[in-house]
Amino acid sequence: MLQALTIKQFAIIESLEINFSNGLTVLSGETGAGKSIIIDAIGQLVGARASQSFVRHGEQKSTIEGVFDIDNVPNVNKILQNLDIDVDEDFLFVKREIFASGKSLCKLNNQNVTLAELKTVMQELLDIHGQHETQVLLKPKYHLTLLDNYADGKYQKEIDNYINVYESYRIKKQELEKLESQDQALLQRLDLIKFQRDELHDANLKEDELDFLNQEIKKLQNHEKISESLNKAHLFLSSEENIPDKIYELNQEIQNINDIIPDKYTAFSEELDQMYYTLEDYKHELYNDLTNNEFDESLLNEYESRLNVLNDLNRKYGKSIPELIKYRDKIDDEIFKIENYEQSTTQLREEIQSLHEEVLEKGKLLSTKRRKIALKLRDRLIDEVQNLHMQDANIEIAFTETSPGKNGLEEIEFLISPNKGEPLKSLNKIASGGELSRIMLALKSIFVSNKGQTAILFDEVDTGVSGRVAQKMAEKMYQISQSIQVICISHLPQVAAISDNHLYITKETVNDRTITSIKQLVGDDKIDEIARMISGVEVTELTKQHAKEMIIQNKN
Repeated sequence: MLQALTIKQFAIIESLEINFSNGLTVLSGETGAGKSIIIDAIGQLVGARASQSFVRHGEQKSTIEGVFDIDNVPNVNKILQNLDIDVDEDFLFVKREIFASGKSLCKLNNQNVTLAELKTVMQELLDIHGQHETQVLLKPKYHLTLLDNYADGKYQKEIDNYINVYESYRIKKQELEKLESQDQALLQRLDLIKFQRDELHDANLKEDELDFLNQEIKKLQNHEKISESLNKAHLFLSSEENIPDKIYELNQEIQNINDIIPDKYTAFSEELDQMYYTLEDYKHELYNDLTNNEFDESLLNEYESRLNVLNDLNRKYGKSIPELIKYRDKIDDEIFKIENYEQSTTQLREEIQSLHEEVLEKGKLLSTKRRKIALKLRDRLIDEVQNLHMQDANIEIAFTETSPGKNGLEEIEFLISPNKGEPLKSLNKIASGGELSRIMLALKSIFVSNKGQTAILFDEVDTGVSGRVAQKMAEKMYQISQSIQVICISHLPQVAAISDNHLYITKETVNDRTITSIKQLVGDDKIDEIARMISGVEVTELTKQHAKEMIIQNKN
């Protein structure tokens, strides 16, 4: 659950600190006071998209911090451990900073995380329901997702099996379509890549050949200089004042000292000994290189000609030699496929047909599982909406068969008949704002037990309802709050009266700046606010009495 929230320099909020409790918390206040802004701020903690417009005018950044109780949410602890985030098994500290530049930072337990990582953690803790989520209910393409979420993994194996087979089927179909659509183009391309294939094969490319050629050409071009240096180096080691011999003689004298003073220059003697033999070896190697260092003009011409060939290929194709070798091998394979086009397409069609049959098999199995769960969801929905003062409502989850798609072999749509005698119709054709609010609240009450979250936020979910319906919705939100923490913005006195906690949002002008503040209402203050919500403008003793009775009645 959300225990504490701190908001600084966010929209019209200069600074707010709010402590939340278990149960049902209501946020009320005049329109424009900043109620929805608080929900927006909480939204930043769960990974909503940041905007520089959130930063209070004239400030450098906005800061939103939240403290969440995660004592009974083992999933969150596991996710945090997987992300290498320090884990406090009791609390999670969440922070979001939004800068005037538009950039933002996310932190969990004071460690920087990505927005995706923040969402992964927070979706286990908090669900925010606003007007956008209500509109989603009107779009049938989301209804299948709702059903699958309600299933809570009961047929996840069937979904995975279907998706795996469908993806193979889709890829093979795309491959066939590409082959068929490029039939003529393939023949034209065949002529081109055959020429390229022959040219590259005739070139007999080797990966390290360029380095070898450059080195050999440089060696031949500098033949005289190399010979001169080899000769001088060899003479240096073979002259009358022979360096190796001098080192040998020096070593003899050092050994004489060692015979008198044991171990005095042992290490020095060993190094001189090694040096002597090393110089002797190099003297012979220099001599061999000198005698073998012959200039071969024809070989130089051959190497330079070969280098020109390779450089021309490099410029022509815009690829290095290793890349040309890979390209040559690639077009070998492509030529084989094109020349065996008919055989390839025949085999591909057979594979597609086999996969199509498997897709239908897996899809029908998934559909059977979905239909069983759909019946349970429909029955629960009917019970919930009828409990929300829609006693004559009927709901069906309609399945429409389709060709294989990424989600299965069918589309589904929630259909409703609000009153007896009326046919079932799409939600977007029949549901009023109040009916839609009730259906959404019914869904939320069902999904609360499925998702395992610890808090849910409602942003005016009770829009478009009043009277007995409002009372039923208030009771439903209170019922949900017995399982998880519920925070809601509401204009309904029925919701405020039944709430466990009531926060009143106001705004005022101080030094020509708008400032939002919050106050917890208890006792007479709560009665006065509910009376205002009942009457609108003028609060009378009668409305106060009515408000008091509502509170007493809901407590009982």
